[in-house]
Amino acid sequence: MRRCYRNAALALGAILFASNTFSNSCSLTTLGVYAAEDALAEEVKLSESTVQTATIQTGEENVETEVQADEPDPDPSRVEEQYIYRLNEKDYITLLKIVEAEAGTEDLAGKMLVANVIMNRVNSGSFPDTVTEVVYQKHNGRAQFSPTVDGRIDSVRISPYTVEAVSRVMQGEDNSNGALYFRSVRCTSTWFDNALTRVIEHGNHIFYIP
Repeated sequence: MRRCYRNAALALGAILFASNTFSNSCSLTTLGVYAAEDALAEEVKLSESTVQTATIQTGEENVETEVQADEPDPDPSRVEEQYIYRLNEKDYITLLKIVEAEAGTEDLAGKMLVANVIMNRVNSGSFPDTVTEVVYQKHNGRAQFSPTVDGRIDSVRISPYTVEAVSRVMQGEDNSNGALYFRSVRCTSTWFDNALTRVIEHGNHIFYIP
């Protein structure tokens, strides 16, 4: 393969970013490289480990050449390796919806804390093993998360901030101190403070461990 460009000035074209909110797919980046009129004074050396193939449009034919990648290859399978939690589509959408329903007015940290509680429960052993089962679980006939009862979970519109919060939690970010429960600061129930240990308060929620 050729390792340098001779007598051509290259400019990177538009980078197109595409994401699918509900399929857990990863971003794909497309690079367009176009020949400029002025010649470069010296060759551009490319590392064999950081090159990717692009197509240069020159007149009536396409010429295949190499371009040094500024960023790691955005191959979805490689990006997916960053996640420590692997969710199927149903669980992923359920996680997005419950975070939006419970913390739609919260900042990014507040949204992440709610997602942390869900994933802490999935990993706990004292709760069901999947996100969907955790979210819709009932204990003694009582729902664990009120949006599953009042219908909010099915009426929310997922915001980009919720998508980001869930993505970061799936990559392992956790500031919940192991919290398995949370309540609104406006909740009048004393059960949480009498039966549980408070570990953190953020925004409109207080978080607890057993």
